[in-house]
Formats: sequence, C-alpha cells, structure tokens
Amino acid sequence: MERPVVVGVDGSETGLAALDWAVDEAERCALPLRIVHASLWERYEEVVTDPAKDQPPEQSTAEGIVAAAAERARRRAPGVEVTAVVRPDDPGSALLQEGRDAALVVVGNRGLGEFTGLLLGSVSLVVAARSSCPVVVVRGDRFTRDAGHGQILLGIGAYDVDSPAVRFAFREAALRDAELDVVCAWRRPSLMGGQPPVARR
Repeated sequence: MERPVVVGVDGSETGLAALDWAVDEAERCALPLRIVHASLWERYEEVVTDPAKDQPPEQSTAEGIVAAAAERARRRAPGVEVTAVVRPDDPGSALLQEGRDAALVVVGNRGLGEFTGLLLGSVSLVVAARSSCPVVVVRGDRFTRDAGHGQILLGIGAYDVDSPAVRFAFREAALRDAELDVVCAWRRPSLMGGQPPVARR
C-alpha cells in the first residue's frame, strides 16, 4: 500500500492553505491523501452513547472540520484517494504518529490561537523537529504559494549523502523542474586548523 500524504487541519486559514498544498502534492505524486484533525475533547467530556442525546459541540466541530476538508480536497483533485480521521490526541503527537506510515506530513505554519507574529506555531515546530518522515510547513500569502517553486534549498550535514531529506529534495526538484541548491555549514574551532568535513560513501 502506498504511503499517503498526511495533512493536519484545524479549520484555520493556514490549515486550509496546508490542505490545498497537500492535495496538489498528492495529485502530483499519485499518492493517497490522509486528512487528520486532532482533538482532546473525548478526554474531558463523557462520550455520548445514547443516540437520543445530542453530540457534544466539540465532537460536532471536529467532525465538521474533517468533513469540510475532505469535501474541499475531493473538489480540488477528484482523482486523489482521500481519507479523513479525527484523533483523540494533541495535534503534535497525532501527526507524529501518523507520520510513521506517511510519505510526507504537511502542516500550516500556525493554527488557531497562535500568535500571528510567530514564524511557526507550536505544532509545526514539534512536527518539523521530531517527524520520522519529510515535513512541509506551508506559509506565506496566496500569491507566494501559487507562484510555484523555481528553487529548492537543501541543507545537509557532513554525512547526509543518502538521507531521506536528500532523496526528498531531489525528488521534489525533479517533479517541479526546479533548481536545487545545496548548503552545508560547519563550525571550525578557533584553535584547530584543518579542512571542512568531507562526506564519504
């Protein structure tokens, strides 16, 4: 089974931008799309088992977010296989777990309740720092996002010759017909001479 593109949604504008980017990526790479919304309401509210009772508002909100996101994705790319799920967990943990079986995790740069001046929100920071698969943080205005990618920047360490990040960057550059720039930075102790580290196969 092909690994999906996983995208986190929370109903925010940045979440919708991440969703649109993820849909396009799934279509471009012929991969399924998995939409994830994480909510902790079940831990603090009694789960409704009586069908005669109304759903808790938090459950209705969570289900509405994923249903609207799935409908938006299907309209944008009818040929992409779409699944959607509400997970009873905090967003960072849920996306990290989903990422274990994903080709890619996509998040917005900040979600609901984040300070607008921040470069990244807490969820995007956690996922980008700890994910076991490539992560794309979608940010910028609509014009910037729709302008395409003429250049991809890859940062590598001394021994990252065949790392997942390197393979991902080369694949994305080829798919987008983009220029790939590779940057390697190092710190040389002031009391030591020598040449910069050289990667060896």
